Amino acid sequence: MTETLPLPDQHVGPGAREHRSGNKLVGRSVPRTEDLALLTGTARFIDDIRLPGMLYAKILRSTTAHARLNGVDLSKALQQPGVRGALCGQDLLGKIKPWGDMMQDLLVGDHFPFATDKILYEGQELAAVVADSKHEALDALEMIEVDYDELPVVVDPEQALRPDAPLIQEGINYEFGEGNIFDRYRVRVGDIEAAEADADIVVRQRFSTNRQAGAALDPHGCVASYDSFTGVLTIYSSTQSIFMVRDILADTLQIPRNRVRVIVPEVGAGFGSKAQMFAHEVIASVLSMQLGRPVHLVLGRGEIFRAGTARNGQVRYAELFCKQDGRIIGYRDYVVHNCGAQSLWGNQVVHIGTNVGMLPYPIPNIHVDADIVHTNTAPGGPLRGFGIPQTIWAKEQLVDLAAEQLGMDPLELRSRNVLRPETFPFRTPMGQVVDSTSIHECLHQCAEAIGWKQKKAEPVPFEGVGLAVSMKYTSCRHPSFDTDLSAVRLRLETDGTVTIFSSDVSHGQGHATFLAQIVSDVLGVGFEKVALAQPDSATSPFGLGTFASRAAAVLGTACRQAAERLREKVVAIAAHVLEANPEDLETGNDRVHVRGLPDTGLYLENLAGYAAYRTHQLPPGFEPTLESVATYDTPTEREASDGSGNLSVTYSGAAHAAHVRVDPDTGRITVVDYAMAHDTGVVINPLIVEGQHQGGFLMGIGMALGEDYAYDEQGHMLNASFKDYQAPYAPELPELTKMYEIPAPSVTIPGGQKGAGESGTGPVPAAIGNAVYDATGVRFTALPITPDRMLLALREKERRGMASFRYPDDMPEFTGPRSAGEWPAPTASDEGDLLL
Repeated sequence: MTETLPLPDQHVGPGAREHRSGNKLVGRSVPRTEDLALLTGTARFIDDIRLPGMLYAKILRSTTAHARLNGVDLSKALQQPGVRGALCGQDLLGKIKPWGDMMQDLLVGDHFPFATDKILYEGQELAAVVADSKHEALDALEMIEVDYDELPVVVDPEQALRPDAPLIQEGINYEFGEGNIFDRYRVRVGDIEAAEADADIVVRQRFSTNRQAGAALDPHGCVASYDSFTGVLTIYSSTQSIFMVRDILADTLQIPRNRVRVIVPEVGAGFGSKAQMFAHEVIASVLSMQLGRPVHLVLGRGEIFRAGTARNGQVRYAELFCKQDGRIIGYRDYVVHNCGAQSLWGNQVVHIGTNVGMLPYPIPNIHVDADIVHTNTAPGGPLRGFGIPQTIWAKEQLVDLAAEQLGMDPLELRSRNVLRPETFPFRTPMGQVVDSTSIHECLHQCAEAIGWKQKKAEPVPFEGVGLAVSMKYTSCRHPSFDTDLSAVRLRLETDGTVTIFSSDVSHGQGHATFLAQIVSDVLGVGFEKVALAQPDSATSPFGLGTFASRAAAVLGTACRQAAERLREKVVAIAAHVLEANPEDLETGNDRVHVRGLPDTGLYLENLAGYAAYRTHQLPPGFEPTLESVATYDTPTEREASDGSGNLSVTYSGAAHAAHVRVDPDTGRITVVDYAMAHDTGVVINPLIVEGQHQGGFLMGIGMALGEDYAYDEQGHMLNASFKDYQAPYAPELPELTKMYEIPAPSVTIPGGQKGAGESGTGPVPAAIGNAVYDATGVRFTALPITPDRMLLALREKERRGMASFRYPDDMPEFTGPRSAGEWPAPTASDEGDLLL
């Protein structure tokens, strides 16, 4: 039985004050309270902040990708009109600490505000100027003189592995890597050699994936304001994690953490690209501390492209082992992972993207090696899906290749292999504990919605259909953390309103709306009376931040627990005043009343007044406060030494089906129809979840059909603007009307909800790639699938007279391995001294 998302006429307006047990708000499409300010332009983003005496800073960035830096001369810039100060790397050496190891669990600090002795990539920070206006700061940048000697450049991660490749990072002792290898990773589950020997068919292929930008409309930036009287540094930042920024910034500047305050205004998206501390936050802070005035530093779009993080590109040498009946018995992979010139979260993208990327198949034998490699390109980092889209791109195409060899329908092959345990929770051989899933039903729902059987039985020239499935973590215990928590503090105000305090930053997830739905249901307070305070490290309880699809499940659970604790307090006061048994009381209609008598009882504002101003009316021994705090930490596991483990509290299922049309004259690929079926567990707000799936699909189709960081051989980025970077436009998208929720509520999360923010992305490139093959006979192994690549492949396929063709592997100019004898080996083996 499938359950579709509610229709618009089921929406509940924010003015709906009635609250009865049969009219709960959780599960209803309440319109987002955030939208009015966003749509009217009254929301305040980082570039809107104006503080008295504020100055403006701009950064000089490298125009070369690799060079020995001899010196930076700021003297002429300091003489320019309006200039108040300037900085370069030499000014900060020995005064602040490098950073990078806090998020890695590795003894590596490879980040510094400016290049000092070497330039590692185009766009790296060289110097900064602060002036009375942005234009004066930009003018002064042109007066800075930089002396450097260019070095050989490497942009290809496989070339960076070669012994003769130029060494990028120098003077850093890697714990597990060497040369340009920042880190290594491996998985050893089962017996892959036995699986290979027992397999009836083996399919293998070299796959590569692209670098994709976060492309958030709200730019990266901050405003730093140091108060020399109190010694407190306040920084307003467009970030996804206030305490991550606070803790790393304080450590870098070597000042107490209670002297750093991070406040977040509206954040116009992040998608993972704002889930770390950046150099501009350190630069603005140092300048403000030097000058004693606020410093505004917001990056331009070209700066974000060149120096912000992007999805990590990968090369995968992947193999799938199957029996004749279609059972998948093994998977082997060698991954070359491009983490760019600096580490960021690069190694963890491989860990989590591979571990969770093995789902939804309980594959008994898995053997993975990965080299995480430096190149002279912008740092790679987290982006929607966190490594899972790259894994699914390879694995789901191998499934189609196996189906073709077996003469089996790809739908049937997946149906035989996806998780369908008779009992939950179910631990897979990889170690994931899946507490519930409807992935089998999702698979058949999306296939039916796309008309799979009919379209496969009645093919149309240059049209085809494709499938892909994945499961996405809901929050995640990252390998470098031993925690996965969020916290909420609630305060019942003396007028009966409720304030929610949280450090988890909303940047499109609708925190103010769905948290208010939870509080309203539990406490019985009107939805419109619940407000979410601005994230502020000085007032918000500690939390890890907003990433990893964790808001509804982890933050929502903390909010529910805090609301339940607050409810216990108000019920205790009401029971004392009314001389009633607490078990006979209910909450609703903004009051506490005797069960069955909703129009009686005491209003919440009266109970709050007792706690604030009439404490003699409180129960004996009652603490006179109506605040509650709750922290929820998920019962997940750290990664085991063999790469296995249950890193997620629960897993969201996703099955996608694509129908594409290819124009053989232009190479243009049009997605004419698309169906998505998801398992998001108990859906708090269907309208928000629907929007999350639509946004996830948008990033997936961009990854599939156009988006990529284009570098030349000298490391220059060729498309660092929206004019040249091929992000999808609205007319290029299909009508996303075939969206289905098939709930399998989590039995681990108390409310049953699962994450929704990223499950719409993972299957998209693979589903489209499989559909393109069905339409043209061209199996694309590299992303993105652009019109020019399509034309090249079609013409070469026609020239050779081939029924099917792999691009770019079968192209004459392709230089990668083509046979088993040339299949590469990882740089470290099981016999090597390799720890995880």
